[in-house]
Amino acid sequence: MNKKLWYNKEAKIWEEALPIGNGRIGAMVFSGTISDKFQINEDTLWSGYPGMETRKHSMEEIYNIRELVKNKKYSEATDATSEMMFGIHSQGYLSYGNLFVDIITEKSDVTDYKRELDMDNGRIVTKFKLNGNEVCKEAFVSLADDVFVLNIKSEEKLDYHIYQAVELENKMYCEDGVATSEGRCPTDVSQYTMKVEYDKDKESIHFCSRVKVISDYEPFGAANSMWTSKTNNITVIFSIKTSFNGYNKMPVTEGKEYIQTSLDVLNNAAKYSYEELKQRHTEQYKKYFDRVEIKIDGEKYDYLPTDERIKKAAEGTVDNGLVTLLFDFSRYLTISSSMPGTQPSNLQGIWNYKMIAPWHSNYTMNINTQMNYWPTETCNLAECHMPLMKMLKEFCEKGNNFGLRGWSSWHNSDIWRFNYEATKGVLWGFWQMGGFWSVRHIWEHYLHTRDVDFLKEYYPVMTGAAEFLEDWMYEDEDGKLITCPSTSPENRFIYDGNLCAVCKGSAMDMSIIYDLFDKTAKAADVIGEDSTHFKEIISKLAPVKIGKDGRILEWGEDLEESEPGHRHMSHVYGFHPADIFTDEKYTNAVREVLRVRLENGGGHTGWSNAWICVVYARLKEGKKVMEHIRNMFRKSIYPNMFDAHPPFQIDGNFGIGAAICEALMQSHKEEIELIPAIPEEWKSGEVRGFVTRTGEIIDFRWENNKAEILKIKPYKEI
Repeated sequence: MNKKLWYNKEAKIWEEALPIGNGRIGAMVFSGTISDKFQINEDTLWSGYPGMETRKHSMEEIYNIRELVKNKKYSEATDATSEMMFGIHSQGYLSYGNLFVDIITEKSDVTDYKRELDMDNGRIVTKFKLNGNEVCKEAFVSLADDVFVLNIKSEEKLDYHIYQAVELENKMYCEDGVATSEGRCPTDVSQYTMKVEYDKDKESIHFCSRVKVISDYEPFGAANSMWTSKTNNITVIFSIKTSFNGYNKMPVTEGKEYIQTSLDVLNNAAKYSYEELKQRHTEQYKKYFDRVEIKIDGEKYDYLPTDERIKKAAEGTVDNGLVTLLFDFSRYLTISSSMPGTQPSNLQGIWNYKMIAPWHSNYTMNINTQMNYWPTETCNLAECHMPLMKMLKEFCEKGNNFGLRGWSSWHNSDIWRFNYEATKGVLWGFWQMGGFWSVRHIWEHYLHTRDVDFLKEYYPVMTGAAEFLEDWMYEDEDGKLITCPSTSPENRFIYDGNLCAVCKGSAMDMSIIYDLFDKTAKAADVIGEDSTHFKEIISKLAPVKIGKDGRILEWGEDLEESEPGHRHMSHVYGFHPADIFTDEKYTNAVREVLRVRLENGGGHTGWSNAWICVVYARLKEGKKVMEHIRNMFRKSIYPNMFDAHPPFQIDGNFGIGAAICEALMQSHKEEIELIPAIPEEWKSGEVRGFVTRTGEIIDFRWENNKAEILKIKPYKEI
């Protein structure tokens, strides 16, 4: 089955280039002919240093805000909340820069051009004729040897110029046949001031990159450049290491050794021939990618370039092959951006070409970070989930900034596990449920793998979150436990003609809290701990309410929406991704929420559309699933298949992958349901390797709305 994105012209802009990565090193491949560009990232190249935030909040401020909300002084409560916020921001994920590989030629007649991302083998292949001479380029980032590799073969001997343009402060030199760049990251970047600062008196992450060229003709070099001549087989190997040594370690005085390590990694890779490097990477990559396959029978347009297929699908053409390609791309991106030992996938995975990226390309934890991992377990990529788990453990170690027990994290974070409300924007910044939302990923991993040892290891993270919430909540007038200040992420309501963000007990807060205590109690039962206390807390929680119009009350009471078509679907959290809204009245309320949001223009960003799509899948509405997949092609997919917020955010790629999973199989009720939400266009097909929440791996096929299990076995047998 064809698992390739392919194009008949080279990439001119970043959103046309194709991604490769091994979880740590990422590259965007432009597949140029005469001049080729590879924009490079490394997942620990971030600005800043640990300990930049040290202040604590006073609970007295919180008590004052609660009194204002009690008296329905919502505007004053919003102002008071803004006033108590520190007005700081997370640090930014950075671009390393560009590696260029140019062919030196006076004549440049190019014909028969084709480039493709081969997802079966995890590499990019580009072929064309240059002045009648066949040229073939292959590029990948090795999962086995931790280097970027480019190989170019040509019928005739060619001359090359290889050079770098590094975005970060650096010095370059060339010796012993290796081009080296040593440098450091900024001490601060800010999208709010648009400044990039290098403070000589402060520490920041340092790096060392190496480039080695292997060819028939001995390369020579100077500064940032290398040249080689008269060769029809050239291999370029790039390595990079940084001094980052952990979220709580100063990156210089407590940093890792990185200069010699970058050379050791390069020399180790150079011991192998290109074919050996390719084989070693492919074998490692396929261990992950080959675990799952879906086939949806029907019309496919493989003979068209991918960008043309996207346009046709946007116009309404049924292309089931493109749907499976979109699904496979989400798995490919997971493997390429999040592997054991790496940082979690951020707003742009690991691919970012700007020094000041949109929203700092950080961890936005009021939907985006979590959505990155929605399809991971079902797609049998549990190992790729581990970077998120490690981050939760690090948040647990950091605690909270209210002097309460346990830990919490806010809506923004970074490599230093920034743990404050970002900026003074109450509507997005004052929301400390991001880590608690992520805690359900611990339970998801356990359900799919039935790994009791893992659950025991992460149980303290769950109980630490529960401790904070016990201290943070208070009894309202009805004697129920509730939160305040409370917000619904990035949304506001109107009261007395004023735009307000602060309430008590938003649906999002209370849904996440109920879910957390529910999963912590269940985890306690599994590992033999006492769950009584957690169940008692659940019985005291303020309920999520449904309004007179049949919708879930986003702010806990009937309040006028300022933006009925808002992009966030926060108040359906209890239905998806959680599983706590189970009865029919809540299911109908979720439908009403989606209806009103969409009638007012909601779902206009890529990830929002993907979230709506996966909720419709859980609602078992296949027609709506297809409608929102088509919406992705119509307005939220770039030519290279990246999700468009716009700009690029990777979460929509993972969200739509999760929606396809949910349409084909559901197991959130701890029973397996096959093809619960397939569109009528998906008349027949087959799935191999899905992992269920019952801890099993399943193969099945379907035809004419009837499914049969082909094979099922416990996950632990793999």
